[in-house]
Amino acid sequence: MSSVTLLGLHAFADELPVEPVPVEPQVEPLPVEPPIEPLPIESPVDSVLPEGSSLDSLLEGVSGSNRPIFESPANPEPSEAIPDETIPLIDAAAAAILQQAAEQAEQALLLAQTATSVADWDAVMEQWLSAIALTQSISPDSPARILAQRRLREYLQHLIEAQQHTEQLSPAAGIPSFGSALFDAQLSGYLSYLATEGTPDVLIVGSSRALQGIDPTVMQQTLATQGYRDVKVFNFSVNGATAKVVNFMLREVLPQPLPQVIIWGDGSRALNDGRRDRTWESLAASPGYRTIQAGERPVALFLAAQSNGARSPLAAVPNSLNSLGFSAVSDQFVPQTYYQRVRQVNGRYDSAYSPFTLSGEQTIALQQAATFSADQGAQLIFVNLPLSDSYLDDFRRYYERQFQQFLQTQSAAHKFAVVDLLTQWKTQTVLFADPSHINQLGAAAIATQLAQNPTVLAVINRSVNPPDN
Repeated sequence: MSSVTLLGLHAFADELPVEPVPVEPQVEPLPVEPPIEPLPIESPVDSVLPEGSSLDSLLEGVSGSNRPIFESPANPEPSEAIPDETIPLIDAAAAAILQQAAEQAEQALLLAQTATSVADWDAVMEQWLSAIALTQSISPDSPARILAQRRLREYLQHLIEAQQHTEQLSPAAGIPSFGSALFDAQLSGYLSYLATEGTPDVLIVGSSRALQGIDPTVMQQTLATQGYRDVKVFNFSVNGATAKVVNFMLREVLPQPLPQVIIWGDGSRALNDGRRDRTWESLAASPGYRTIQAGERPVALFLAAQSNGARSPLAAVPNSLNSLGFSAVSDQFVPQTYYQRVRQVNGRYDSAYSPFTLSGEQTIALQQAATFSADQGAQLIFVNLPLSDSYLDDFRRYYERQFQQFLQTQSAAHKFAVVDLLTQWKTQTVLFADPSHINQLGAAAIATQLAQNPTVLAVINRSVNPPDN
């Protein structure tokens, strides 16, 4: 390159602006930490070696020696006591009893395999009863009690099954059906009661409201606490029974003499001539009704059937029906949940009230029943059973007031007593099974109330017997 060119470049370079180079601030050096000496690394084995020993010396002693590698210290530290978790001593006496009960149960199962007659099934029941009695004898303090109670539940179920076979093969009532399995069962049960206990002192009649609404056992017990220890009570109520049905039962079906006190538990439905009486229609079309119209009486047919050993299939009756004709219902009416499942019907659209008439065949039946009872020396007491407040809307309440007045008028004219309990439980829904039916708790309360009622006690004093002193 020529010297001219170089001079030109230098001249051009002198004309360019030169920006100053930024100077970094001076950074002072960081202090240097002194080096960290490494910690001595201890072999994992060294931490468990006996004091004064080394791994090498230990390994040297292994070969050809039976000495343990690790020797226990001369004075070991006492260890914490281990709690005793052994199973407690077996209750030998309870075990022996349960074994004996199990043998009885096994024998019952063997007998059931070949049972064909009433006597066979009675023998099966005896075995189960023996097993149950032994199992129930285990003391509540025994550790075997829980096992015993669970076996007891099994034995009881087998006993029920055996009893059903026995009942199925037992003599039938021998009475043609009255169009209702429940009516038939109540009638045969009542006639069997008469043959065993005699005529009860108090007879409860009515529809399902009385069937599950007045507990005869509680009434007997309450009377007994007041000195009436021998008063007997039976419940002969039937679903849907109206005044016509009750009148027919008292006058045509039940044998005489009638019980001295007849408690008719019901309400306006039983006397409303405006509603169709399907229960009476079924009864009037039944073979049992035709038999009675032909002049035969159920009690004669019943006794003849027992002597002939007649058989019939087990009646389809509620399992809750007990020996005194009462059907316990444990359901409790809770309006908030009940009306979520069942539509709440205004009284204006309730066939039990629309139309509503208290003059006609039902009224005549009431009058006939009252007169017949009086002629038989029995006192009829009509109990107007409670209804829940949610059921008694303004429409129903209007007609119920008419019915209350109707009862007072009829009772004065036809010499029967009235106990009016219609509105006594306005807010006590716990005593109802549904808006218009009483449950088991309510039935006990009603029975207690009637056993203490002055009108009922006056009749019992006059017709049955005075209390014991």
